Amino acid sequence: MKASRAPVVIFAYRRPRHLEKVLKALVGQPEAGKTQIILFLDGARGSSDRSDVATVKKVAEETKGFRDVRICTAEKNKGLARSITEGVGAVCMEHGEAIVLEDDTVPLPGFLSFMNEALGKYRDNRNVMQISGYAYPIPNETLSHVFLPLTSCWGWATWQRAWTEYHWDPEEAQKDLQNPDFVQRFDLEGAYPYSQLLKDVVNGNSDSWAVVWYWNVFRCGGLSLFPSTSMVENIGWDGSGAHEEGQEDSFDACRRNISYDKFLWPSKIDINPKDFEDVRNCIIQRELKKMANKQKKRWPLGAWGKLINYMMKNHNENAN
Repeated sequence: MKASRAPVVIFAYRRPRHLEKVLKALVGQPEAGKTQIILFLDGARGSSDRSDVATVKKVAEETKGFRDVRICTAEKNKGLARSITEGVGAVCMEHGEAIVLEDDTVPLPGFLSFMNEALGKYRDNRNVMQISGYAYPIPNETLSHVFLPLTSCWGWATWQRAWTEYHWDPEEAQKDLQNPDFVQRFDLEGAYPYSQLLKDVVNGNSDSWAVVWYWNVFRCGGLSLFPSTSMVENIGWDGSGAHEEGQEDSFDACRRNISYDKFLWPSKIDINPKDFEDVRNCIIQRELKKMANKQKKRWPLGAWGKLINYMMKNHNENAN
């Protein structure tokens, strides 16, 4: 058993109460006393957020219960994308690996155990580039963790060997977006418009680090390990951050009331076609639900409900 664990990197900005919940959940886990916490605190944008940023710093300075706490404070506002890419890069360079949380991602029981065990188990397998803390709500009778050809930004971990692949080249991305086969596969066979998110970055309309990371992993043919049960809960649906308020039901996570040691590790490092198709169907259903939530006010309640039910029924029949 290792004397220490992978460092946990937490990115925070102006939400002190959210950060408190994340830290409280972490310190309650058995590995906390052997874990180093590295907090990257973004700077204020102006007078309107200066007080909240100062409170976040105070919460960070009062953090106890871990092997070590390091605080890295930005004098000016960097924004989430730059904060994460620079912070994860620095920590991976120093430690060889990192567990990453944002201030709206609360780790659930078993999070540190799962992350550390997975980091150790797949450290030397170059095909595995990320460990996800989030689990899609898909059928999983075997209770096995699964490999998928996509990434997640809700509580995750990676190694220096994988993060060195992170780079951004808009010309390369534009070439990929002009390839229909690439777009089809990148969008999980049409389940989600990841290519549009990438196009937004190319056009300067977004600075999403998450879709760029997915793009890099995808181009490498990399895999991410997703747990059988979700190890995180996102609490950022209250309008305090980038997520749209009230949309949390569209991103249901899978949380099974079973002890951590009952779950199984995959026997092979590859994609199970059934798992992949289940995730595709889950994402499609989620997008239909999001569309319903956004549009239902524009339609008579009965008519909109009948349309959505028809669309979901039609999708399920085609999937079968």
